[in-house]
Amino acid sequence: MKVVGIIAEYNPFHNGHAYQIKKAKELTGADYVVVVMSGNYVQRGTPALLDKFSRVSMALKNGADLVFELPVLWSTASAEYFAMAGITLLDRLGIVDYVSFGCETPNIPLLLTVSKILSNEPKVFSTLLKDFLKQGLTYPAAREKALLTYIDTIPSAPKNNCTENLHEILASPNNILAIEYCKALYKRNSKILPCPILRTGAGYHETDLHTTLSSASGLRKLLLSNEAFESKTTLLSQNVPQTTLDYFTASDTVFLSETDFSSMLYYKLFSEQPIGFTDYGDSSLFLSNRIINMLDSYLDFEQFCTLIKTKDMTHTRIRRLLLHILLNIRQKDYILGKECDYILWLKLLGFRKDTSFLLKQIQKNCTLPLISKTAKANTCLSSNAYTLFQKEIWASNLYYGILAQKKNSFEKNEFQREILRI
Repeated sequence: MKVVGIIAEYNPFHNGHAYQIKKAKELTGADYVVVVMSGNYVQRGTPALLDKFSRVSMALKNGADLVFELPVLWSTASAEYFAMAGITLLDRLGIVDYVSFGCETPNIPLLLTVSKILSNEPKVFSTLLKDFLKQGLTYPAAREKALLTYIDTIPSAPKNNCTENLHEILASPNNILAIEYCKALYKRNSKILPCPILRTGAGYHETDLHTTLSSASGLRKLLLSNEAFESKTTLLSQNVPQTTLDYFTASDTVFLSETDFSSMLYYKLFSEQPIGFTDYGDSSLFLSNRIINMLDSYLDFEQFCTLIKTKDMTHTRIRRLLLHILLNIRQKDYILGKECDYILWLKLLGFRKDTSFLLKQIQKNCTLPLISKTAKANTCLSSNAYTLFQKEIWASNLYYGILAQKKNSFEKNEFQREILRI
């Protein structure tokens, strides 16, 4: 029996995700697919378009066998933390043979070489990096030049078109995340083997819709737009599986975005303005002061993100900071999470009934507590673990509260939700 793991957000699930699941099984010969999925908040620093159980259902109906939740501490973190936590969870399951992820370079040997160098940071490479930084190069430029110089000294390293390919690898969002996945595998000395899959169709940030393989960014833009329903349906039907389309077109479906959290974020920022925001994840004294000084100009979540952004910081970094403030995710939580090896529990979101035996195998191989009912988490978690788990409950219940207000109908909270069985 072979198992391939995938770390995903499925925000929303589309044809590209279905292609990855199929291709991953084909390339690895895997019999089963285990997914580690972000919950109700995602790595770009926003709430998910649809709640986690809707997205789990889409995944299970399109090839996934088990879906575990990536804790909110890591699902809203930088690429390095996001990748390390995802790989750690897959590693701790004890049944995963491969991990599949998308990339945007056909030069897989160079991608793996770069990952190994960055995970080990050999002394020669570190010296080169420091020297180029002293020459006044920016960190990305210095790192790229140090890598090129160091790779040239490795006899077995891929050399063809190295300069051009390396620049592409270090600049592309999917490649950057692919590097972080591989770094995590090397750092953990994991037995899981990487299975990169070349991305097809639209680019990661591309918002224009393609015939069949549009990006999640493009689909979110369409779904949140004021375009006519009939026009939306035609475009969506070309880009998502039927099971996903059924969710999109259901009469009671409501999509959430950061805008829906704008008033609550303002209240939080206004309330804590006197003490500042340096304690929160992704924050700094500079950003804290910037928030305080510009709060009078606050209109909504995204507008304020653009307002406080600087040329040295990405929108995603700022969105993550604002989301961390809203969700009470602090620097000390990341310190505790890393000290406890990232993953302190397994939260099962859903599974296919005919693969339930995999859960028994996981329980046999893994020492982490498997949480099937939120209400019983305090009986099986350590004090440190439960401290972090309470943030899961709080963040998720906030999401469902905002969703209920937008739908104008009751939503079950985290304690009332049950594992999805298909």
